[in-house]
Amino acid sequence: MLVKATKDEIAQYMDFAYELALDQTKSGYPLWSDGVSPKEQFVERVWKSYESEDRDLLLFVVDGAVEGWIQFFFIEEDRYLQTNGFLIRSHTDQVVSEFLEYARAHFAGYDLYLGFPKRNTQAIAALEKSNCRLIQEAYHNIYRFDGSEIPVDADGIVRVTEANFDAFRAIHQSDPETYWNAGRMLQALDEWLIFLLYRDDSPVGYVCSRNGEIFDLGFRDDQFDAAVFAILVKVVLRDLQAAGYRHMIFFVDDEEGEERQNAVLSLGFTCVSKYVLYLKKG
Repeated sequence: MLVKATKDEIAQYMDFAYELALDQTKSGYPLWSDGVSPKEQFVERVWKSYESEDRDLLLFVVDGAVEGWIQFFFIEEDRYLQTNGFLIRSHTDQVVSEFLEYARAHFAGYDLYLGFPKRNTQAIAALEKSNCRLIQEAYHNIYRFDGSEIPVDADGIVRVTEANFDAFRAIHQSDPETYWNAGRMLQALDEWLIFLLYRDDSPVGYVCSRNGEIFDLGFRDDQFDAAVFAILVKVVLRDLQAAGYRHMIFFVDDEEGEERQNAVLSLGFTCVSKYVLYLKKG
């Protein structure tokens, strides 16, 4: 069964949960086995789940034994619910069923998003069995900064602000199931690093970055261009390194093809996992 965790229980099972987080066959996203995410950050986020009003943490108990926990957060005005910790040792099919029922009972009408490493085959099988819909499959790539200079041909690169946001919106390809559409980006523009690349006074590509991760990179007429791609990725790498980041994350969707993933790897990224995202409509 799922029960709300107490402060003492979180402290008691913290190390156990972290061990599960390092195993891609027993965990959900965010990924902690990527080689760059320290235990201290894991612990900090767990306590944030306990202390925040829009987050929670549930223990999964089977026959009196704790088999893991689930962390989640929600955005009430958007009817949005997402797991941000799904760490389960056993009885995965049971806990998926129980959590979906918990979500229906406590968050009626919310869309539930659940992300997992593709290696967690038990969780994926349980989600498929529960009629959750696969909406994204992607390569999870990481670039580790080592202090080396990142050369960038910045000719034609323009930072997106409120003043020129319409130029970005005009070429931005928005997935209707992605939370961060152009409208929400504009409302929180100070949280974003967005660039346009111009050629002959016309934008030919864009890149959107937030919290050390490239969220989106697209092209005019949705036509992949390796040279444009490399410039846009490098300009974000340059700025994040200057800002003191130690690494950058870039998810490349399967549907975008091997060409884009190969281009990412050629720039010095490492693939640490295959990511899948499921949706259960509220």
